[in-house]
Amino acid sequence: MSVLAFTSFAGSPGVTTAAFAFGVHWPRPVIVFEAETSNVTSSMAGFFRSNLRPDAGGLDKVAVAYARNALTWQDLVDPQRGLAIAVHELPEIAQTPIPSIPSSHRMWVVPGFYRLGIVDGVRGMWSRFPHLFRALSEAGFDVIVDLGRIAHEDIRLPILDGADRVLTFASSTMVDLNRIYRRTELPDLADRLEGVGRAEKYRLVLAGAPAESVPAASFNDHLMPVIAELPFDPEGAAVFSLGRPDAKPNRNSYRQAIRRAVSAVDEQSRSDLDRKAV
Repeated sequence: MSVLAFTSFAGSPGVTTAAFAFGVHWPRPVIVFEAETSNVTSSMAGFFRSNLRPDAGGLDKVAVAYARNALTWQDLVDPQRGLAIAVHELPEIAQTPIPSIPSSHRMWVVPGFYRLGIVDGVRGMWSRFPHLFRALSEAGFDVIVDLGRIAHEDIRLPILDGADRVLTFASSTMVDLNRIYRRTELPDLADRLEGVGRAEKYRLVLAGAPAESVPAASFNDHLMPVIAELPFDPEGAAVFSLGRPDAKPNRNSYRQAIRRAVSAVDEQSRSDLDRKAV
């Protein structure tokens, strides 16, 4: 099983939206971690449509378990602990439905912080997470970690190091191409993008721009390989980020592109595992 880190090195190209959309369409049991440190959770009001109490699960409760030295992979999927929300066990809600997941799919979500005041008090938790995610992976769960934007010398950098694959999201514009190029010159990322076995796990996902779009080949040539492209479809993406109803999912171009992206990422992840097994 794989640990996938979703992040951005510049701007806000819909990392969280894609992480949850990937989780909905992922082919195996998956746990999605909303691991932002600069903003409170968006998934509780967006993906979950404000249907759940803030204490239904999330990083606040995970942080308490970490502080008490009582945080194992089993705790995360134990309904008695209430750290993660089992999406596949939630009842249908007619008025404000949560995006439906395919039949028999199992998906858990650990929402982000709803009190930013505790973030600085659990700085050591981020270096613990790679071991926790690896344990989940070995127990048969895939893990998607939504890191949002990675700042310079970010305290969450250990998660990039521990991930099997890092998906870097960018808008398909010259602005983002230049921003990412300059960001990756800084030592914290430059060291991670150099050398055999390091740079190979970093791939780009391009989000379509409303104007002045730059072809994927330019990103391939100057940054890193592009593994998937998502359309500029604010209404389709809003199904996963803002609570927009999805009455006609088969006409949602964003959802269709997510399915293709999931297949591409999963195929490459399985190829990586096969190579490691040889």
